[in-house]
Formats: sequence, C-alpha cells, structure tokens
Amino acid sequence: MEINFSQQETADVKLAEGTLADSVSLFRECGALLIRDAFPKELLAGVAQAFAQKYLSLSKKELKKRDAIVGDRRYMVTIDIKKPFNDPALYANPLLLELFHSLLTVHCRLASFGAVVAWPDAEDQAIHLDHPPLFENASICDAMSPYAITVVVPLVDMTEEMGTTAIWPGTHRNPDRLQTLRRLMERPNYDGAEKPITNLGDAYLMDYRVIHGGLANRSENVRPILYMVYSRPWFRDGFNFSSQPSLQISKKQLKKVPEIHQGLFRGNG
Repeated sequence: MEINFSQQETADVKLAEGTLADSVSLFRECGALLIRDAFPKELLAGVAQAFAQKYLSLSKKELKKRDAIVGDRRYMVTIDIKKPFNDPALYANPLLLELFHSLLTVHCRLASFGAVVAWPDAEDQAIHLDHPPLFENASICDAMSPYAITVVVPLVDMTEEMGTTAIWPGTHRNPDRLQTLRRLMERPNYDGAEKPITNLGDAYLMDYRVIHGGLANRSENVRPILYMVYSRPWFRDGFNFSSQPSLQISKKQLKKVPEIHQGLFRGNG
C-alpha cells in the first residue's frame, strides 16, 4: 500500500499517468495508501514548530476541557486555519488533490482539519471505524466508492517505539467488516495490520470505512499528527464532532484562500 512520487512529478506538480492509475488502484484495493515525501519537509518543519507553540503548550487539563478525548492520553484538536496552517501547499497539496479528484470528485471539499496528539505512555487506542456505515445494507456500503478520505500527516519522524496507526487493508470493502471490528475490539490482534513508519514529509491516506487504531506511544516524546479529511460535497460528519467544530476558519482567513481553492471550503467559515 505504498507509493512514491518521483522528483520529476514533484517538480512538475503533476502526477504521471501511470502513478495516478497505480495510486488510485492501490487505494481502492487497500483502503489506505502510504505516500513518501508527499509534503516538503521545510513546510512541515514550520507547521510542527507552530503547532508545538500553540497546542503542545496547553496542559492536559486544558486539552481535556476544550477538546475531544480519543483514547488514553490522546487528544483531538481542531486546528485554527491561519498562518502557517493556511498555506495552500498544506491543505491543497496539488498532487494529492489530483488523486482526490479521481477518487472522490473534482468538487471534493475539505471536511475537517485537526490534529491528534498521543502523549508519552498513551496506550493503544480502541480499534475503530471513523464513521458508522451510511446504510444498513452492507452490500451497498461495500460497493460504494470512497465518500471521505483522511490524510494523516505526522509532524515528527515516527519510530516503532513512538507508535503509529495500525490499518487493516481491505476492510473498507469487507462484507463482514462490523463482525471483524467487534472481534478486534474484544481481542485486539495486530497480525493482519499495516503499521506505517514515516519520516517528516510522508503521509498516509485512509478510506473513512477502513478499520484502524492508533498504537501506544512507548517513547518519551509526544506524537502529534495532522489530519485533513476530504469528502464528497454531500457528506457531513455528524458523528465525531459533538464537542468541537470539524473545521475552523475565520471569514478573514477564508478571503485569503486562493480563488481556485475556495471550493474546498464550501459550506465552512
């Protein structure tokens, strides 16, 4: 479930026809895709520094008050989209958008933008789906094309000790997905999971239907990851954001979004 963008593709800001086809095929098959060097390291270094200053300076008590708890010593925060988080190179990565236009639609929207922080000694997160099935009929759900895709952008170099996200490839279209999830929740077994180890600049994509869960952080360092969810225009996530907004951008910042990317924020602001 791994692919690499070539230096030429990065320089041209255009995926080769074969790379796009392979990426789409792999994602549809696995429900996940690891992309090496998806973002410029310099961009993410600045984002990581700003994130640490604004969000990691908050105490765990403050985080608990203002943001969602998504596991043991693990918190989800909605990012305030302003400098440096308002850089189109981050939220509108041209190579990723090309992929989303094929997997979702050219009218896809940025449905949510936030981060999950796993503090040292955080235990394994409960294995889960990001959203309940949209329909009761499993065959309809399994036959659907993706309706939402999460892009995970680690803000640190990941190590096995620091942990990552365990992903069960193919479970997004498994007719027994809910039964599989129940078994894994009751008796976690990671033998069939992919566990991407990434460097700054890498990213991994997950279909909103794929089974996954954050692994324990056994290191002495905090593990922050950005997430950006891109969806079809009609999808709204009413499941994960009861205590905080899915996306936060002021009217002032929205005016700074280049006209070509205004559609990504359709319905927000």
